[in-house]
Amino acid sequence: MQRCMKPSVAEPTSAYDMLRALLPLAVSHVRERDAGAIDRIIGYWCVNDRAWSFLADEAEFHGVTPLLAPMIIARFEAARAAIPDDARRIFVALAKRHQRASVAREACIDRLLAAFDAANVPLLLLKGAALAHILYSAPHLRAALDVDVLIDPADEACARQIIRMLGYSFLQEHEPGFARQHHHLPTAITERDGFTIALEIHRDAMSPDQPHSITLRTMTQPPQIVHRGAGPSGLAFGHIDMLHHLARHAFEPASHVRLIHLYDLLLYRTIFREAIDWCALHKRHPHVSVVLQLVDQVFSRGDDIASHPRDVPAGIGLGMLPLVQIAAADIGLVAKMGKLLNPPAWWLHGYYGVPPGRSLLSCRAVRHPGTVVRWLGRRLMARATARAN
Repeated sequence: MQRCMKPSVAEPTSAYDMLRALLPLAVSHVRERDAGAIDRIIGYWCVNDRAWSFLADEAEFHGVTPLLAPMIIARFEAARAAIPDDARRIFVALAKRHQRASVAREACIDRLLAAFDAANVPLLLLKGAALAHILYSAPHLRAALDVDVLIDPADEACARQIIRMLGYSFLQEHEPGFARQHHHLPTAITERDGFTIALEIHRDAMSPDQPHSITLRTMTQPPQIVHRGAGPSGLAFGHIDMLHHLARHAFEPASHVRLIHLYDLLLYRTIFREAIDWCALHKRHPHVSVVLQLVDQVFSRGDDIASHPRDVPAGIGLGMLPLVQIAAADIGLVAKMGKLLNPPAWWLHGYYGVPPGRSLLSCRAVRHPGTVVRWLGRRLMARATARAN
């Protein structure tokens, strides 16, 4: 077994930390001047088959395998002592699968855009379906679990008809139980080239648990055109609505804030820095500035973080569990209340837009309990309505 030196504060100490360190180099990983930085980061990792397998699992969970794999593959020869051949093979296989899945997904989006255009039904691409072309040099670099689109609720019946015509099957309607009232139609699925493609048709880009709403009628800016290579072009949110949506979506209740969502924000700000009306954005959605500060903390160099330890909230990357998971957890009532009312500080800063370094006392004592009461009230009302019907 390779002997590993005890890492310093600035060195990645876990698979998550290694992903955080490597991702800022993902776009420019082929540049020679970055090769040393990549080798240094990999060299800090205590390498064994189990560790690399765990790293692959972590990359898959966070949706960053297509970004990480080229670095691992390209640096294999130079860092052979740190990267075992089995690890290279894992990332090669995963990268090829993501590429095939992307081809299947993009073909489905091609047909979707063409069908909605022929029916004269407005459609907006959300999240990965748009960002794969807006931010990334090739769509397969932006992993996605499904395809998300936004329609006008008035077009719902027509949209259902189009989706069925395209060969999708809607899953059963959302069960009432403890689940929240959904902001999209039941997920529709189809098979393409051996992959199951899931489609979510949103009435509102924001979930009911969020304090804001974005529909086709309430956008603050005209949509931007998404050029999709050889496929038909689509539409996506303008810069202000896009950043608002991405920031809110990243901090939806979940066990962890996925790195791909934070990396999208990092890239979006970098690419469109000069085109974004920052004054208007801050005036309308001041929480976005806070989220971007948290993004910088995630992707900052370790020594930058160490130089300002009090500015980094505890629990970086950790989220609040969704209510349904807390309710189903096999833990005691006290533990459930802790999960419910005492989520990680880092998540609270992002969800409520409290700048790092500011106290969370009023947030924990008033704002978050009020939000939980609102969430529970909505679910109870939805459950009562379902029973009445």
